Amino acid sequence: MSTIQGIAQSGLEAATARLSVSANNVANALTPGFTPSRVAAADVKGGGVSSAVAPAVDAAAEARADRALLAGSGTDLIGEVVAQSQASQLYQANLATLQTADELFQAALKLKP
Repeated sequence: MSTIQGIAQSGLEAATARLSVSANNVANALTPGFTPSRVAAADVKGGGVSSAVAPAVDAAAEARADRALLAGSGTDLIGEVVAQSQASQLYQANLATLQTADELFQAALKLKP
């Protein structure tokens, strides 16, 4: 089984990947023919998460809000704002997990005679 630090670290890495992919999608929003990507996360046996970057499943559906504005790009800027907000929240949650694990470790050290 993974340690709590390892599990939280994998979550931090997945959140970082999500934010990076979303930033790339926004940066290329005006690129004609650009296909946005998504991060696919999967549970790891024993705890944690692994992530992989893959093209978005349905780029046409993702461009529902701003297709005319973006001249052929499949980037949904509204969806990207949501994705960035989610990545930020995931990062904060995993960071809080690391901080709690550290506090528990420090408390356990104080109990040791």
